[in-house]
Amino acid sequence: MTGTTRSLAPLAGAWKQAFHLATDGSGSYGKGLNLARNGAVAQIHTQPGRINAPVAAKKATHQAAIHLPELTAAQWDTLAARLAGDPQAVADLVANRIPATIADSGHAGGISIVPPADSITFSCSCPTGRSHRVCDHSAALGHAVAERLTTTPSTLLGARGMTARALAAHVRDLVDGADPGPLPADTNGTVRAAQLYSLAAHRPPQAPPDLDLDTVSPLTYSDPPLPGPRAQDMNRMTADAAVRAQTLLADTVTGPHDELADILRILASPDGADRLPAAQHATGIPEATLRAMMIGYRHGGPAGAHATLAATPATTDDLERARQTIHTSRAVGLGTVDIDGNALTDTTAGVQIRPGPDGRWYPFTLWRADEWRPAPGACDDPAEAFRAARRARAARPLRR
Repeated sequence: MTGTTRSLAPLAGAWKQAFHLATDGSGSYGKGLNLARNGAVAQIHTQPGRINAPVAAKKATHQAAIHLPELTAAQWDTLAARLAGDPQAVADLVANRIPATIADSGHAGGISIVPPADSITFSCSCPTGRSHRVCDHSAALGHAVAERLTTTPSTLLGARGMTARALAAHVRDLVDGADPGPLPADTNGTVRAAQLYSLAAHRPPQAPPDLDLDTVSPLTYSDPPLPGPRAQDMNRMTADAAVRAQTLLADTVTGPHDELADILRILASPDGADRLPAAQHATGIPEATLRAMMIGYRHGGPAGAHATLAATPATTDDLERARQTIHTSRAVGLGTVDIDGNALTDTTAGVQIRPGPDGRWYPFTLWRADEWRPAPGACDDPAEAFRAARRARAARPLRR
């Protein structure tokens, strides 16, 4: 489990609890879970007060929706003020990441992004849903939302009436001209440059030093001039780089943290696409492949990028066991899962899973012809990875 998934687990957990209570013990809760696990929920759409998606079941597709109240402007102001007082939350928001504390109603002054159970209602195009009762399809949507919240919390933000970009702008307005304090490291000890420079932009202007040019004496600055980061943050970044260098020299790195992975890390950054021509020249990898690897990196880090380039070699026995696991779990639909090189492919469904260099299985969907695109949901369990591929395939039509 990645650090982002761990940090957002409370948000998904809070939604699961509220959603479960809202179903009021209906048998549709369990049936919906099976539908969601089998990839029945297609593209999820969010708008203020509503989350909806097509859900396929029994050879029919129904339009399911979950309705929840929007937060008021005053509530958003209170939440933004609380987040503005948390340096880590500010760092996450200005780096276009959702802070974990957004799921903590105690931190947010009693305001919860997850609505109370009695304010969650359901609707669907099926007969049960037309009476505004929970049905198998709307329950499946609720489970799919819980899974998505571990990686895409903006789904719930949008339904509550605020985009992640607008919330970040609101918080930036509150901290503009104020000193946010020291930048905390991520849970794994890493200080992110994007966070550091974004926060530095909000530091108050510093008066120029009173220099006496007629005297010669050493001058010491606690911080470099704006917009550079403060000295203590530079020390932390330097210390982090030193630890990484020691790990490389000791040859104890776990995972494919090589030069190619580092290139993909840069390409996967917000402005990385501008460096594609230079990356293609340096690596000799076609631009289309690099773009796919960028997606793989965003979904699964260095291992996801390498799995996109090529599946990690696996034995026939390992591939056969994985295929049997998929069949036993009923993750496969009407198609047949074939061993295709070092991957498992269902050509009928247009999905594939590949072993990665970290021992996990990575889902892919057929993009066009023989081109496969990575999808989110890498997992140690091949059946779960296969379900993730089917969900992604249902949400993305085949391009020809």
